[in-house]
Amino acid sequence: MIPVARNVEKTASLANSIRSLVETSLGEGRIEGVAYDTAWIARLVPHYPTAGLDSALEWLRQNQYENGAWGGELVHNHDRFMSTLAAIITLREVGQEARDARRVQRGEDALWKIVGQLNHDDHDTIGFPLLSAALANEAKQLGLDVPHPPARYAAGYQKKVKALLSQPKRNWRGSPISFSLEGLRSAIGPEDEVLNANNSVSTSLAATAAYLMAFDNPATLNYVQTAMAVEGTGAMPALVPIEIFETVWALNHLRIAGAIQPSDPAVQKLLAYLWEAWSPEVGVSHSVYFEVPDVDNTAACFTMLHWGGYPVSADVFKYYEREDHFVCHDAETDPSLSAHIRLLLALRTAPDHPMFETWVTKIVTALQVFDANGSFWTDKWHASAYYVNSFALQALAGISEVTNDLARRRLKWILRTQNDDGGWGYLGQSTPEETAYCLEALLMWDRQIDHIEPSIIDDAATYLFNHMHDVSYTPLWIGKSLYTPHHLVRAAILGTLHLYCQREE
Repeated sequence: MIPVARNVEKTASLANSIRSLVETSLGEGRIEGVAYDTAWIARLVPHYPTAGLDSALEWLRQNQYENGAWGGELVHNHDRFMSTLAAIITLREVGQEARDARRVQRGEDALWKIVGQLNHDDHDTIGFPLLSAALANEAKQLGLDVPHPPARYAAGYQKKVKALLSQPKRNWRGSPISFSLEGLRSAIGPEDEVLNANNSVSTSLAATAAYLMAFDNPATLNYVQTAMAVEGTGAMPALVPIEIFETVWALNHLRIAGAIQPSDPAVQKLLAYLWEAWSPEVGVSHSVYFEVPDVDNTAACFTMLHWGGYPVSADVFKYYEREDHFVCHDAETDPSLSAHIRLLLALRTAPDHPMFETWVTKIVTALQVFDANGSFWTDKWHASAYYVNSFALQALAGISEVTNDLARRRLKWILRTQNDDGGWGYLGQSTPEETAYCLEALLMWDRQIDHIEPSIIDDAATYLFNHMHDVSYTPLWIGKSLYTPHHLVRAAILGTLHLYCQREE
């Protein structure tokens, strides 16, 4: 097989695409539209009949699957359940009986089938215990026949909600629960301070819609209209903006690939924005407009700022340390595996920190506890196990015999599960995003650790080159439904192909 990277036209196109991404796209915070949030925005139509939101309702009508469900392209049952439940509530509440009755009935039928499959998912969607119960109750009040789903971690989530609601002055903006405010909209009073500086509710379109159903706010309505205009189809993003999340993770893929340098003016501009957002005490969140910091974005941002020569200190990670593990964010219900691995990657850039050995030991011990099947991990922020296991190879290799063993078992799983088309796909068919993560990990392993069979790498690169110019990607990231951070995924694809081309030169 002739290596695809020898195609000069493709490599030139790759270089131009990377340059365009860095110079003009990163920081936009582009999220592709999803059914769940679109359904919530469509509910605003009778409240704001002249606001131009009707296209959200029409988008729902045009994007129901043959089986009656709404949601992502690949089946993740919690995503399908929440998306379908939100959609039929909207169609019953603000739709037209003659046009939408059959759609609603098919959606009801789909929910009864999906509810029995919820336990097949590795992880729930965000806020599922709260949102599924709240929406099921709303549906029943509208006369809909829907199941009341079981929910993992329901007791822990209810405890967090009660703690927040019992506060004399509720700190909505400082609580991750605010992101799922639509599940508590009856609890919001005019005295509650829920809006962030960009007039959204925690960067969530659904939560913001719930606020607008109760309170008229022109600036908040403008936030919704601006978000709708980006895609122009009526579909609404799962959250917006995500400028920090998008920038740090996209740059990190390009950094690993050697496709960018800190001296590049476009890169310097992005790093300067990250530095301005950085807090030495708690790090960053996914956006300056969301006030709950998390270790995932903080670790990635730390890595990029350290690479860029900024005086960041690993002391920031003390905020996330607990007795036997690290939390992704304060008051989380269940631990995040990917947060531990991304933190480990960040710490490996600061080996002289006095807590380095202690923290690495704590992380590795936690990873061993999470290692239920001995071959691969799953993570609550991404529907594909390839996401977390791919960058685990880079985090674990070379620390100790224990970490080397963990890494090699993940490596074996990745190698043994490549599809015939050269790609990888945890939920069924191969996707460019998952293939990019796997190929990036294999290329780095081949470069730094041990030889990888060339045909495996070449087949994956061929698949990825064939999808280099895809205009949209399969949603795999877990929010309140599955979503796609577009530029981040594109950076992973382009960076990995750049890394492959460097290997062939």
